[in-house]
Parts: sequence; structure tokens; C-alpha cells
Amino acid sequence: MKFSEFDHTRWAELQLYFDTCVLPVTGMTGAETPAEATEKLEKLRDLLDLVEVPFKGRTVTYPALHYTGEGSRLEEAVAFAAGKMKKNGFKHVIVVSLPELGAEVQDVDYVIYPSQEGDFPLSAEVMNAVQQLWRKQNES
Repeated sequence: MKFSEFDHTRWAELQLYFDTCVLPVTGMTGAETPAEATEKLEKLRDLLDLVEVPFKGRTVTYPALHYTGEGSRLEEAVAFAAGKMKKNGFKHVIVVSLPELGAEVQDVDYVIYPSQEGDFPLSAEVMNAVQQLWRKQNES
């Protein structure tokens, strides 16, 4: 579900059922033309479908991070947001990112991103990885 589908009352009632947050990351720098920005947002939307569609009702998708810089600045911005989301009660943070994140990012449990050739991961791979994330939690 999207963050905008909850108001304060509804979130208070349903928060226990949503343990996983999805954080989209565009990787835009501000140097994109309007057409390039549109292309990136469309590609991110399609990549988000890999997690939003099969897991609707278990995940909450937040607004995308834009203009965070590149390299370590991008990773720091993602880690900062993920840490706040976990402090807000989410057990898992899944990042859906157009740029590949360089290293393991603190407080991020799983990252979905296209290959350098632009290919998306297989839907089955994403489903298995997310389900494994949840299984680990249940085994703990």
C-alpha cells in the first residue's frame, strides 16, 4: 500500500500488520532533462511493481528519495531514512533503487535494482528474497 492510503487513525489501527517499508530511490541529481526525469520515474515505477504487486497488504511504500547525491552521499541518505523508518516501527526496509548502492547500507534489509545493462531482477527472485527475509524473522 502507498503511504498516502493511511490517515492517523487508520495507521494506528493497522500498523501491527505492516512490518515492511519500501523506500524507492531515483538517483536523480538535478542534471536530468524533464524527459530523462520522466524516464527514470517510469523505470522506478516498473521496478517497484516487483515488490508492490505481490506483497500488497504487507508492505507500505514511502515517497521516493530524489536529489540525494551520488556514491557515499546517496548511501548516507538511504541509511538515514531507513534508520528513521525502523525507529518508527518497521522491522524491514526494502530499497528499490535505480542506481546500485555500493556497499551494505545500514538498516536496509534488501535492495532491488536493475543490472548495469538495465535488466530487472526476475520476479521470482524478488519474491523469494522477500519471503526469506520474513522467514528469518519468524525463526528468530
